[in-house]
Amino acid sequence: MSSDSLTQLVLGMRLSDDATFSNFLIAPENQQLVSALQSALTGGQLIYLWGARGSGRSHLLQAICHAYYEAGAPVLSLPLAEKGGLAPEILQQTSSLSLVCLDDISQIGSDEKWQEAVFHSVNEMTESGVSLVVSADCAPRDLPLSLKDLRSRLQRGLTFQLHAANDAFKQQILQRRAQLRGIELSDQVCDFILLRSNRSMPALMSVLQKLDDASLQRQRRVTVPLIKEIMNW
Repeated sequence: MSSDSLTQLVLGMRLSDDATFSNFLIAPENQQLVSALQSALTGGQLIYLWGARGSGRSHLLQAICHAYYEAGAPVLSLPLAEKGGLAPEILQQTSSLSLVCLDDISQIGSDEKWQEAVFHSVNEMTESGVSLVVSADCAPRDLPLSLKDLRSRLQRGLTFQLHAANDAFKQQILQRRAQLRGIELSDQVCDFILLRSNRSMPALMSVLQKLDDASLQRQRRVTVPLIKEIMNW
């Protein structure tokens, strides 16, 4: 499909090209969650996933949006931490969509209008067979929502905790994502990055982007000396 088709099918935000299932390295403890998200392609499911910042929540929500988009199905993807001037009325016609993804739902904890809109939208989607995937940094019972009915409604869905990667798995992710960019990262280089960098996945991906740019511009392999030079470590 063309980029114009993408704009028509994916409402709310532009998807990241590399946030797909194919490049999400799955830790064994997250396999059940990823399988559940992929099975949500059949429609009509409510899935709630929670995990710490940097655990991959946003990546997975965008991955399922990509999968729907590739099938030609309309979706609404809303990162609620970035909703800005969007009005909750954007949720009024969700029953005509195939999938709705609400990222960081705890961000509406102090906004009663948004909570009411989400609650009514969830009920409409359930009746219409629209899949809904919600993410947060806490379990549904711990959501800071003033509307108890919404918290209760979200607890009825399939709930999964997304476990953050340990350092060994972060090294695998770094090497896999680097490989997709045509970069070879040795174990020594990965160890050095993990020793010096903030270890959250967004921070590590930012480091990888800088190293990719520098390697291309300078026509040099990514080595510890290059990293020291670019990152001032």
